[in-house]
Amino acid sequence: MALRRRDTEFKHLGVSYLDFKRVQMDRVLTGFLMRLNHKGLTSRLVRRNALSTTEFAAEFTDPANADRFQGFADHSDMARRWVETQLLDVVNRGRPTQAVAGLRPLHGLTYRFRSSYHSRPYGADAQLYEMLRHARGPLGALALEQLRAFFFTGLGGAGPVPAQRMPVDIETQAVLHLNSQVKADSPHNIKGWYSAPPLCVGQADLLADDVVRLLSLKDLLPRITMVEYLKILFAFHLALGLFKTMKLLPVAVARSAADPACGHDRCPASTAAQDPLAGCPFRAGLFVDVAGVPGTPVAALAERSAEHWLRRIPDFVRAGYTVRKLDEFAEHLVGQGKESRPPAGHFTVPELLRFGTDAYSRARDEFFGSRLTAILDDTPVAEQPEEVRPLLDESMGLAPFEKYLEVLMAYRGPYHHKYVIDTIDSLLLKNRSGAAITQPHGGRRRFVLDSALLEVLVQVALLRLNPRGSASPYSHHTVSLRLDEFLAVLRDRYGLYVDRLPATDGFGPAGLDEESALRANAEALTTRMREIGCYDDLSDAYLTQVITPRFSLTEDGTVSAGGGR
Repeated sequence: MALRRRDTEFKHLGVSYLDFKRVQMDRVLTGFLMRLNHKGLTSRLVRRNALSTTEFAAEFTDPANADRFQGFADHSDMARRWVETQLLDVVNRGRPTQAVAGLRPLHGLTYRFRSSYHSRPYGADAQLYEMLRHARGPLGALALEQLRAFFFTGLGGAGPVPAQRMPVDIETQAVLHLNSQVKADSPHNIKGWYSAPPLCVGQADLLADDVVRLLSLKDLLPRITMVEYLKILFAFHLALGLFKTMKLLPVAVARSAADPACGHDRCPASTAAQDPLAGCPFRAGLFVDVAGVPGTPVAALAERSAEHWLRRIPDFVRAGYTVRKLDEFAEHLVGQGKESRPPAGHFTVPELLRFGTDAYSRARDEFFGSRLTAILDDTPVAEQPEEVRPLLDESMGLAPFEKYLEVLMAYRGPYHHKYVIDTIDSLLLKNRSGAAITQPHGGRRRFVLDSALLEVLVQVALLRLNPRGSASPYSHHTVSLRLDEFLAVLRDRYGLYVDRLPATDGFGPAGLDEESALRANAEALTTRMREIGCYDDLSDAYLTQVITPRFSLTEDGTVSAGGGR
């Protein structure tokens, strides 16, 4: 092996909790519910034995449970298929290797039935929880509190709430029945794990605000629908958070300091502002193909936008390696008594960046020079891959730390590049319901705005904090927006560009052909809005093209049918 394990370590919690693997949002939400129940920690309860559809179905066809699940025993095959399709999260569905990953995350304690092997969130659950935990003001705590109330209603040490006192759907009753049979678990603190704020706290604020807004509708939407909305929203914000990190981390590493506008107390983002991210130097811009038809001028622009973001990956990986290796260097200095460990017990990213300055150049070169020597002891220059040999040549004039990073990138860069793309694809739900990215077979990736994602964003955009507070049964009320106002929300709040080009993310001024494509894209949006029932086109006048909620929720709590058609 040319590199040792200490060389290949890449992950740093201050950058991201993500392991950069292909994730599945049912399993991410399952892991998140576990952390939600244990205040950010994992559970000691680990199920290693295989789960099967037959065992789950037997619980509902057992004559002893006939009073709860009437008729199930008489139709055992139908009950088994219902369990498999509606209750269970299954991997490799329909294949010989099909296996049960666990229960679908419809309720809080479903994580107790997860398979530790098949239900892996790959750090996305921790990233999601920490984003909400560190959101500023009351938003983060309020979002976590409301999520607990929504997912853990009727569950707990006293057992499930009797069905006759709690009107619930059949899926809820099934999960409550299963949860009542599981012993209580306890939190488990993994060595080396700590709570780190996200690099972009403004994105965390927006996530928390969106969650609070969306959960204000929990009594008006079916539970399964709300869970699907939350999964789409969580995946979308995790992806936006990753994009912001990909943009700001290389800049911070290059200047050996965080941007003056970044940080918990300095971030200019404000969820209450009309433009929540005004003043942010790292706004992410994605041009989305609303119609979703490949081969069109709009699709070409969306492909160009996606390609621009994918080209950021090598710089992001190199910056990630820089932070991780500076952390190892800082720990070395602490061990030698030359530096003091921070009061929190770990170094944050801004604290680590100072170890990349000229003040530490001599000690840094000695530390990483010894690591280069170890690499050459394992694999001499003559046996190194051809792309690595020039990097080790003294004529390149690279400092030992820079040379070490270039060697890591030569060996491990392609590996991380592939898995970062996999992570982006899965968080943007590629080719699935709620997708913000798609890729035809053999074609190029492009950003899109799927109807399911659009529906979630519309629901959130049309909600406003209720000025009546606790005097109303609902924390928010609905409003209507003109089409141009909604396009501004997509652009300013989420970085989704429909009728304009993101000038700071791969585009210049629009030409005549591009202007024509932008108009077609805006027209496609009105078509999508009609499809989801949230668009009133009262006339051809632009100001009368209105986005309306499916149901109107007034400040006094009155609910009525909306005006969309």
